[in-house]
Amino acid sequence: MMDLRQVKRGLIALLAIVAAATAQAQTFPSKTIRIIVPYAPGGSVDLTARVIAKNLQDSIGQSVIVENKPGANAAIGIDALVRSDPDGHNIIILSDSPVTINVHLAKLNYDPLTDLVPISKVVSSPIMLAANARSGIASIPDLVAAAKAKPLSYAVAGRGSSSNLAAELLQRELGIKMEAVPYRGGAPAATAVAAGDVPLGLFDTAAVLPMIGDGQLVPLGVAEPTRAKSMPNIPTLREAGVPNFSAQSWLALFVPRGTPEDRVARLNAEVARIAELPEAQKVLASAGLELAPNSATEMRRIIETDLKKWGDLIKATGLKAD
Repeated sequence: MMDLRQVKRGLIALLAIVAAATAQAQTFPSKTIRIIVPYAPGGSVDLTARVIAKNLQDSIGQSVIVENKPGANAAIGIDALVRSDPDGHNIIILSDSPVTINVHLAKLNYDPLTDLVPISKVVSSPIMLAANARSGIASIPDLVAAAKAKPLSYAVAGRGSSSNLAAELLQRELGIKMEAVPYRGGAPAATAVAAGDVPLGLFDTAAVLPMIGDGQLVPLGVAEPTRAKSMPNIPTLREAGVPNFSAQSWLALFVPRGTPEDRVARLNAEVARIAELPEAQKVLASAGLELAPNSATEMRRIIETDLKKWGDLIKATGLKAD
């Protein structure tokens, strides 16, 4: 006959194991969270990561560190994420280009749809069309007239960048042709336009706000569907005379494939919470960035839509990366 005391001890032990496993599954985060920035320190991506890290750490009771891993058009940082433990403690912040554009221009060591799991969009970074203040281009009609009168060039932050593709869309809408002059980043491109080396360009707003403020550049419009909250006096390009045009640039957080859904949901909720903090809004608005969280499902939908849109455009134009 079975000893009831042994059965009781066995059940107690089993319940203890189940309880411990359940507690471990529910304890998140349980160690330092790492946010990978696949670019050098400084710039809008790094700034956004540090705002998220600071406010996330204040909430979760664990350290949150920012780790810069620049190089290879973000591929080095992405590779580090893909190889990391899918436990929710490893995160990367990415702009739209490595996720929705680069796949059409080069052979990558990652698949943006299967290797990267979106947590949330973090910020929108409106794309700005701006001209040199002495160029004589102060409106969309001015731009069209100038482009039809003689060959016109424009500056972009690298061939195949989101600003380059936005410019290709803009030219199609306006029925004009311009020559792209690629630079290694938004800041050098904006500086070239401010100096008069190139008459105009499309940029992330963070690169041009100071130059608009001191009168070196004239804003022609932002590519967002609605006016940017940080720049309410600057019209959208739709309002300025390009009714069917919009192109958005964004930054979003991702975890590696296999990360549990409940941990993705927890991180998504934290991003939404941070987006409501006045100090976080203020810091990012000063760089022309707007906190714009969404659901993981919505972020994936945006990625899928952008992948098709930019892929179709790259195929139609024959655009090549630098």
